[in-house]
Amino acid sequence: MIRLLSLTLAAFAIGISEFVLVGLLPVIAADVHTDLGTAGLLVTVYALAITVLSPLLTSWLSRHNSRTMLAGLMVLFALGNLAVAVSPNLTGLMIGRAVAGAAHGTVFALGAPVAAALVPKDKAGRAIALMFLGLTVAMVVGVPAGTAIGTAVGWRATFTLVAALGLAAAVTLWALIPSASGGQGVRVREQLALLAHRPLALTYTVTALGFGATFAVFTYLEPLLTRHANYTTTAVTWILMLFGAATVAGNLLGGRLTDRRGPVLVIRTSLTGLVISLAALLITQNHAVAVAVNIAVWGIFAFLISPAVQTHAVALASTHGPGAEKAASGLNIAAFNAGIATASFTGGLVLDHGDPARTPWVAIALALVALAATTGITARRTTRMDRQPQQHQGDAPTTQPQSFSHHAHQQDY
Repeated sequence: MIRLLSLTLAAFAIGISEFVLVGLLPVIAADVHTDLGTAGLLVTVYALAITVLSPLLTSWLSRHNSRTMLAGLMVLFALGNLAVAVSPNLTGLMIGRAVAGAAHGTVFALGAPVAAALVPKDKAGRAIALMFLGLTVAMVVGVPAGTAIGTAVGWRATFTLVAALGLAAAVTLWALIPSASGGQGVRVREQLALLAHRPLALTYTVTALGFGATFAVFTYLEPLLTRHANYTTTAVTWILMLFGAATVAGNLLGGRLTDRRGPVLVIRTSLTGLVISLAALLITQNHAVAVAVNIAVWGIFAFLISPAVQTHAVALASTHGPGAEKAASGLNIAAFNAGIATASFTGGLVLDHGDPARTPWVAIALALVALAATTGITARRTTRMDRQPQQHQGDAPTTQPQSFSHHAHQQDY
């Protein structure tokens, strides 16, 4: 358990860095003298860096010691956030965000298989959920606190704090994660070859569209709430905390349901709930109490999907040879952020040419397409796997990093 928490801490620091911009975007835009839509590119650049650079870093680093690579990546993440904290203009901010984003994606690509390797096979979904818990807890505690600090002291102080958390996570990972050979490396062409496997490719499509649906609205939630529900900046902080608490509940529930019911059912349930809650947002956004309840429900369904898609992708890849699980994990993180990049950019266009109240329409469309794509994410030979995740076919991952042993580390969970 304690070893898994080191990965949770890393994800916590990463989560603050990724999501805190939602509350700080207006003050950052004012400080660097740009409009809100352009400042939203900081979200897009971060996500694109994960999508493009993380597979390359995963290919380069996956053959080396997992503990060393994870700790080093968190140092790189810290340096990227420190660059954001001291950059005087938008260009410098984007460079810092790109560096932090590249480290972010690779930490999850290498860390998710490590998390799964530390527990019995039938708890892989919950282990991955525990790592992702850091992201969701960041939304409950870190993002509201970071927003409050950024508003009271200055947004640069928030990113300085994130850099310090990144360094603390690096030390914790080095101290607690067992030293393990990376095994066979993951070449970029091997990662791309996985995309030829239709169920995997469609799983990544579902990941991108499913999370994109949430971030098309969430990135611009602050102006939506202040303009339509008459929330103050302080009240928005509390709503962000509410949303974060809901995502924690959704993430933990998603991990448990994935192990018990199989990932495909959880993915479809999550997307169905997402469509309904986003559609309701069109009705509730002008009512302070109703929109708060709506946002809580939305948060649960938004992150119910995260352990399910990650577990499903790793399980599908387990038959593709050594190193495929790391590749699948990394590509799923890339898909996650490709969806965020595309959706936040699209939401920014809507904001530039209209009202943030229209962003839910973009989100609903993305979620519906994701739901339709779930019809192809289960290969015939893995149908039993999805229905019976406790059996050998459904356990994820089936190949462990060389120096890890399920039996040796069962007591840690």
